[in-house]
Amino acid sequence: MSNFNKYQFIVDLNEEILSAIKSGEIQSANDIQDWAHQSVENACIYYADCFDIIKELNFTDWSDCGNITNVTEAAYFALTDFVDENLWA
Repeated sequence: MSNFNKYQFIVDLNEEILSAIKSGEIQSANDIQDWAHQSVENACIYYADCFDIIKELNFTDWSDCGNITNVTEAAYFALTDFVDENLWA
C-alpha cells in the first residue's frame, strides 16, 4: 500500500462489507465489526504503510490513547478510530 488514502479506504471497506453481506459471509453487527477490524489489521502489517496511515490521519498525539509503544500500534489505533467514526458515513 503506497500513499494511503483514508477516503478510499472507507469506500473500499464499505463495498467489501456490503458484498460480504449480500453473499452471506456477514450475518450480524458483530461480523461487520470483525470484518472492519480485520481490514484495519491487514492495512497495518508493514511499517511503511503504518507511517503513511499515521501521516494521512494526522495522528500526532497519542498521549490519551493508552499504552501505544510502536508505529504499528499507533496506526492501528488511529485507523480503527477513523473507521469507527466513518464507516457508513
